[in-house]
Amino acid sequence: MRFQDTVANSNDVRDCYRAGLQALLERDRNRLSFKDPRKISGSLNLDAAVDGLYRDQPRWDYGIGIKKTGSTDEAIWIEVHPADANQVQKLINKLTWLKNWLNNRAKDLMSITERDSPYIWVSSGRVPFQQTSPQAKRLALAGITFPREYYYIQTRWRKS
Repeated sequence: MRFQDTVANSNDVRDCYRAGLQALLERDRNRLSFKDPRKISGSLNLDAAVDGLYRDQPRWDYGIGIKKTGSTDEAIWIEVHPADANQVQKLINKLTWLKNWLNNRAKDLMSITERDSPYIWVSSGRVPFQQTSPQAKRLALAGITFPREYYYIQTRWRKS
């Protein structure tokens, strides 16, 4: 499925698809780069789209669609958040919310979610803790990438 179609099939975000990285705030968009920007099929500002529905919930920021083969896309999920060891539990809570939302409200988006490292933490500042810290291990166990100030997403090509 295409990322655009999976967004359209999800009632909470039905009209929130944007081409390329247009859904991302400029400051957040500038923290990302891709091997081939033409492979970006679209984006979703999930946090803004569902704010009214889940105001008091720990919402995830963005979804990005990446073209794989033909009309098949995969989704990755980006959270731009200050990176500090005391923020790890907040990120895990956000991921729990995201997975629940995907499984219960956006099954098509879940079905195209990349299976290898789809939950990416991009730091909004410096990263003061180490990749060998207990906090980093908690992130890894939860399935969240170690935070980076700038994230380079290399598309992975698989035969479908």
